[in-house]
Amino acid sequence: MFKPFAFSTALLAGLLTVTAVNAQTTEPASKREAADNTRANATDRNTDAKTPVDQSSDKDAIEVTAGIRRAVLDDKSLSTSAHNIKIVTDGDVVTLRGPVESADEKKRVEALAMKAATGKQVRNEISIAR
Repeated sequence: MFKPFAFSTALLAGLLTVTAVNAQTTEPASKREAADNTRANATDRNTDAKTPVDQSSDKDAIEVTAGIRRAVLDDKSLSTSAHNIKIVTDGDVVTLRGPVESADEKKRVEALAMKAATGKQVRNEISIAR
């Protein structure tokens, strides 16, 4: 049996849903700003760039990476961006990558890494976010 009230209610609910969705997306996707890390993720696709996948699994490399991460996280003067940089240890080379908020932060993170990674070469590929 056809129930006009039920049909009308369902139709109204559908129209309200479409209207609400359209109201949330007033700008076309092409005009919206990309997420902050979009460029950083694009550089990860470069096969020459060190990524966390390149992290060595030997005990020394893991300890060095963990020591640098602890030092960076313990420095409360650094931004969240600096706390989230990529740290990759492979052999005698530690690579730092990702955006930070200032040149001072870039230098500070590098100094912390050099102190924690005694005897390792620290490659600073940190960028300054604009």
